[in-house]
Amino acid sequence: MVDLTGNHDVKAICPRCMGNGYIKIQKGEHNCPQCECEGFVMLPAHQCRENVEGGIEPRWMKTGETI
Repeated sequence: MVDLTGNHDVKAICPRCMGNGYIKIQKGEHNCPQCECEGFVMLPAHQCRENVEGGIEPRWMKTGETI
């Protein structure tokens, strides 16, 4: 379990590519410039939440998950 309180950084799913490392644009797929194809970014813990699958993601990321 990851502590999501405080100002320390945690590894979170990249909100731009949704964790797969690539983004789609008009001319095909390209490497994600935000996470550099890693699928995750380091964010402050107070800006993250735990999703229903147990992963850490930014609070503003819309996953469409249901409980």
